Amino acid sequence: MINTLTANEINDIFTRISEIMDQNRDYLCQLDGALGDGDLGLTMSKGFKGIKKHLDTTNEKDIGVLLMQSGLEMANNAASTMGTLIATALMRAGKISQGKTEFNLESLASAFNAMVDGIKDRGKAQIGDKTILDSIGPAAVAMQEAVNNGDSLKDAIINASKAASKGMTDTIYMQSKHGRAGRYLEKSIGHQDPGATVGALFLRGFEEYINSRVNK
Repeated sequence: MINTLTANEINDIFTRISEIMDQNRDYLCQLDGALGDGDLGLTMSKGFKGIKKHLDTTNEKDIGVLLMQSGLEMANNAASTMGTLIATALMRAGKISQGKTEFNLESLASAFNAMVDGIKDRGKAQIGDKTILDSIGPAAVAMQEAVNNGDSLKDAIINASKAASKGMTDTIYMQSKHGRAGRYLEKSIGHQDPGATVGALFLRGFEEYINSRVNK
């Protein structure tokens, strides 16, 4: 049973996330085109490729440092609102994780809670506003519940990914309140939020990695 994630495993997870963003690049652009400028898939692909490129060249074992460096790479490679939000989330998670060479479930949950707080502070949004928070937020809640229930790391990640996916699809019925999409008001109802989709894909990277480890 996997109880912790090392720095090397976090690297592998970000590699998987980068692959997932590449695979869904056109899909994200399509979603973004309905309410935004249609380039989200390109910026997310570029941003996570930047993270992967950096992680491939480092032997850093401090997960907090890795996350902060990943945030800087996202900011440098994805000059966009979503890039800024994810960069802030990663740097906030990294800040509270400094000194850790392994993540157990409790520290992983704390990192996700910090990500949520970072996005809220930077984006001035709340869960229910039809943003990335509507997938990352439920994932963080699921992780904290897993800590409280004494669940395994594997089950926690799988349930967090499911919560993120549900949060993503729930945005179809919400009205956008922020950014370019906010201009559409009630016309935004009926469209899945592209930012929430990015959040769900981010969690999918964790889920696919943990499943691959368990099945080896």
